[in-house]
Amino acid sequence: MNTWRIPYPKFGEGPGLQRVAAIAAELGVDLRGFGAHGAVIVGSNGKGSTAAMTAALLEQVGGPVGLFTSPHLLDLNERFRIDGADIDDVALGEHWRRVTDAATRAGEAARLGAFEFLFLIAADWFAARRCTHTVWEAGIGGRLDPVRLIEARRLALTSLDYEHTALLGETLEDIARDKLDAAPSGALVLVSESCMAQRAAIEAHCDERQTKCAWIRAEREAPLRGAFQRQNAGLALRLAQDLVELNEAQTKAGLAATRWPGRLEQLSAEPLVIIDVGHTPAGVAAALQGFAELRGARDAALVVGVSHDKDAAAIIGALAPNFDVIVCVSADHKGAPAGLVAAHASAANPAAEIIVAESVAEARKLALLRARNGAVYVAGGLFIAAEFKAVHLGRDPARLGFF
Repeated sequence: MNTWRIPYPKFGEGPGLQRVAAIAAELGVDLRGFGAHGAVIVGSNGKGSTAAMTAALLEQVGGPVGLFTSPHLLDLNERFRIDGADIDDVALGEHWRRVTDAATRAGEAARLGAFEFLFLIAADWFAARRCTHTVWEAGIGGRLDPVRLIEARRLALTSLDYEHTALLGETLEDIARDKLDAAPSGALVLVSESCMAQRAAIEAHCDERQTKCAWIRAEREAPLRGAFQRQNAGLALRLAQDLVELNEAQTKAGLAATRWPGRLEQLSAEPLVIIDVGHTPAGVAAALQGFAELRGARDAALVVGVSHDKDAAAIIGALAPNFDVIVCVSADHKGAPAGLVAAHASAANPAAEIIVAESVAEARKLALLRARNGAVYVAGGLFIAAEFKAVHLGRDPARLGFF
């Protein structure tokens, strides 16, 4: 696959809903047309897993079914799927050019943001392929996110954690309200029981927005690793059931067919090597519980790296006390200095052996050496997990494309 370099900054110039709508009009794409038979997923953690399970369930009934997610792990193509298959380079190039040209015609090219650009590529591709159902993962929040323009009749809130507080708000209640604003009046809003502490604020906001709020319990076994995925599976099943009729055989087949890389993903069995992209303290803690179940009684080494714009102390503080050997490294993409990572690890676990690696490739070698036939856990954020997987597959992590 190509290494795609997005020609726009991560965020556009000011609020972007109006410009996204204008570019979609130039493309001839009716964004609201996706809403009647589509679903939007918002939340701090678990959005991608829930979206992937929802799409896999819908695919059992018929399609095409479009899935738009973010971020990607190795290749930009991963963000766009129809019926479980990533977009190929030819189709991505075609819709890339169409959106670029439409942005120029609309006079919005200078103000467009990267996520808006990718959202429009997905919308253009899904429209061209006449997708029966579409599933959309929000990027940040919901109030200003392009997925709001879909006016989806079904929205799921997976979880709440402190993230992007300058934009979304300082409290979990504020963050919940921002995310719920992606749902139009009259929509069905499904909320994970993990958000129960914010129940009063969530229900009050749904009443104000005139949306129908339903709380979903974790009653279904999930196809993905980690007990927390049961909550996501419950949301996905309820979303899919509101769109199509599913029998038990179809439900089992859809969940079994779900693939979602980077979330407690096993790269090898002997030694056990697991990567996870969790990047908030709560997300890291939840995934760590899943790793503990997979690890069992094995000795384990941690490979940890954190992005420079994340709460390194909180993330490393959740991880380090659980390991005797900790390999600290700075990812090529947005990585905090390895020395800073090591300082946080030492503070959180003074008894651990702290090793500073010069590269992700060296970190992998050192961790495998220390773990012997035990386990290696790679955690702290998206970029460390992606780069470790790239090295594992023989790819150059420096060539991965992100924004």
